[in-house]
Amino acid sequence: MKSTSTTVRGAKRPLILRAATEVFAEQGFNSVTVAGIADRAGIGKGTVYEYFSSKDELLFAVFEWMNEGIADRIRSLIEEGGTTHERLRRLMDLGAEVTREQVDMQAVALDFWSASRGTKSEERYNQACLSTYRAYRTLVADVIREGQQTGELKPSIDADAIAVMIVAAMDGLGIQIFFDRGVDPVTTVDGFAEVLLAGLEVTS
Repeated sequence: MKSTSTTVRGAKRPLILRAATEVFAEQGFNSVTVAGIADRAGIGKGTVYEYFSSKDELLFAVFEWMNEGIADRIRSLIEEGGTTHERLRRLMDLGAEVTREQVDMQAVALDFWSASRGTKSEERYNQACLSTYRAYRTLVADVIREGQQTGELKPSIDADAIAVMIVAAMDGLGIQIFFDRGVDPVTTVDGFAEVLLAGLEVTS
């Protein structure tokens, strides 16, 4: 069994990540300090450094933590079953939900990308983004291929290409809404999803 001290110590990591996510979104990467994150989490600055060696390291951890949470939600939706139409629709609805939840993190990503250019962090950041996009595209493409196998979707569809465009649409929606908060992600995705799915599905 884990000791009580180990369990308590381990519990502080998500506390720090939640606090960092809030502070990064509110203030931007360049303005945030580790001390500020510690204050938000209600712990000492030294405790943050027990888990993360730097602000850069903490931001990477925030991205990984957020992406793990999104991936878990995607897998849960897929596992709910239903028709291919229903599963793809749920995935795109989730994209709208996540976009609304995390719109302020767009600025953080842009800040960090700019700050990491030409530094040792750039390649790591690029690889993290690449890994995340590939994982999302694979999940979507797998659902499309299953729909082709069951005869719900047109066999001529390039599943990988459609997956790229669906992920790109969700990603681009987040950027647009960051600059124009008047765009409603739910309404936007609703119209996009119905048109896209109608074009993918086999008609009787």
